[in-house]
Amino acid sequence: MNRIFTLFLLTLLLVLPFQGKTQMFAPGTPYYLTLDPGARPKLSQNLFDPPGTARIERAKSDFPDLFAIPEQVNWNMQNQGQWLELDNGDRIWWLNVHIPNAAGLAACYQNFYLPPGARLFMFSPSGEEVLGSYTNANNKKSGMFRTGFITGDSFILEYYEPAAFRGKGSFDIFRLDYAFDGQSLHGMHFPPFGFGTSDPCNININCPEGANWQDEKQGVCRIQMTLVEGTGWCSGSLLNNVLEDGTPYVLSGYHCQDGYTPLYDLWRFDFNYEGPDCANPPAEPVFNSVIGCQQRAGYQASDFLLVELLSAVPLDYNVYFNGWNREDAAPPSSAHIHHPNADIKKISLDTQAAIIHPLAIDWNNGVTTPANHHLRVKFDLGTFEPGSSGGPLFDNTGKVVGQLHGGIPGCTQVTTYHGRFFMSWEGGGTPSSRLKDWLDPNDDGPTMIDGIYDPSQGLTANISGRIHTESGQGIIGVSVILSGFVQDTVLTDTSGMYVFPNLPIDQSYVIRPEKDTGIGNGVTTYDMVTILKHILGVELLNSPIKHISADANHSNNVSTLDMVSIQKVILSLSDTFPNNTSWRFVDSGYIFGDPPLANFPEEISIELLTTPLSELDFIGTKIGDVNVSANPYLY
Repeated sequence: MNRIFTLFLLTLLLVLPFQGKTQMFAPGTPYYLTLDPGARPKLSQNLFDPPGTARIERAKSDFPDLFAIPEQVNWNMQNQGQWLELDNGDRIWWLNVHIPNAAGLAACYQNFYLPPGARLFMFSPSGEEVLGSYTNANNKKSGMFRTGFITGDSFILEYYEPAAFRGKGSFDIFRLDYAFDGQSLHGMHFPPFGFGTSDPCNININCPEGANWQDEKQGVCRIQMTLVEGTGWCSGSLLNNVLEDGTPYVLSGYHCQDGYTPLYDLWRFDFNYEGPDCANPPAEPVFNSVIGCQQRAGYQASDFLLVELLSAVPLDYNVYFNGWNREDAAPPSSAHIHHPNADIKKISLDTQAAIIHPLAIDWNNGVTTPANHHLRVKFDLGTFEPGSSGGPLFDNTGKVVGQLHGGIPGCTQVTTYHGRFFMSWEGGGTPSSRLKDWLDPNDDGPTMIDGIYDPSQGLTANISGRIHTESGQGIIGVSVILSGFVQDTVLTDTSGMYVFPNLPIDQSYVIRPEKDTGIGNGVTTYDMVTILKHILGVELLNSPIKHISADANHSNNVSTLDMVSIQKVILSLSDTFPNNTSWRFVDSGYIFGDPPLANFPEEISIELLTTPLSELDFIGTKIGDVNVSANPYLY
């Protein structure tokens, strides 16, 4: 056995990204920063004690590469921060956090839900760094979310909530990541990480050396890993599969999470993080991100980790699903695309044939990998650093043949070892330890496949739901209007069902029901008596839906003027309600506030359709009919 203890670096790096952009976000500026400095409200400060020296040293001892310590908190918009009410009924919540001596701070959330129109920002008090805005496009089924690091020892959170969705937003901050400077116990001092910090002998992907790798680069991503023990960086690549169905599989290195406890729901995958040309850019470029994944398979012997992103990669990210080659051979030349030191995308090239390494390897984290499980590569151009781990190794045809495990870094005589795709295919013989079950689910057996742009092109999903009364009766003949990427209108059937089939995924849509027929349906003098009792306080209307029915003149208030409008309809003196339609509809999942008539949602927005949606239901109510006697089966 070949034992090498000191020449190999475990290239997992738990570090602070001192600069960065955000995951999928919408443009905008925090309200706080739009105000003149002298007009900004005085924010009370949440002062949090920093971790003690003993705890930091213990963390270094247990996890020598750790640069960020997680601090558990229990903060939400009810028990922390302060609110500002705006004149139009919108409101803003701020949380100002300060932890002395922090080199940077990040926040992790659970029960995370932003309603349509809401915005969340995280920014430095000076306004020099702004993360966001985050919107309901960032909502996940898991309810988990993470905002990246803000440099320094303070940050401000700002949550804007429109009046129509007052009280609908929620999140619990359960963890702050406290990044600290210092020297790890094994004697290696690491500089700040992120933009502009990698070694000068790295080659930017858009230099001439990367000209032949412009497709493949679009599949390579930087991975920010949230672990119970801290925060880390690796590289990875989207992989095509035999079905070419766009399943967002990402290949990376097993050692990136080996020995740690991953919080996969919070992992962040950064695409398009690169300079525009060969020179290092003067300012950090914007990148696109997806948050959350689940582990599909992993195998320590060939050091592969396969995860599946929890959501599709948006089409406008323009990503490439890289092809692969699982033949039992070493490539005649190779390229490695990666994010060293969590910096912008780089490329390393070997013009000579790789070697199937015939010996076992002892890594400096106590792991031994077997003989023949790695490819040995000596780069002629470029290098690698911590953070490059998991980056794909391509053969001369642009197909993935492995991922970086580690090696001997530097600017001369760079030697690297990459887990072999060939060995990972069968792995440990089970679906959770091999690639074949995920990349070739029907066992068709190809030994290689090409990469592909936008395999989701042509993939569609249905949107459907039911429109019914408060008592559950389906309402027939409702015009359900679809707007957004596709415009269409359908009518509900006798059960109140509607469906929009085969809509292109990764697009935005809005659903709005309308019905303006049968003005007198269900409207009687009994309704007028019931409304009068409510106005006099004798017997109040017992549901928000009945308030909507009683508001005949659409004034967001129930008054005698509504009774006049209803009486005109009963006496056939009018065939319309003023400023109103015959029916009104509300998202069935909406929880009414007080007063109930203020800006309730009459449509449902879908900011990014990724999977079929089958329960987009609405409750309909006939205007003027507070005793629910209208026939919902009349057109």
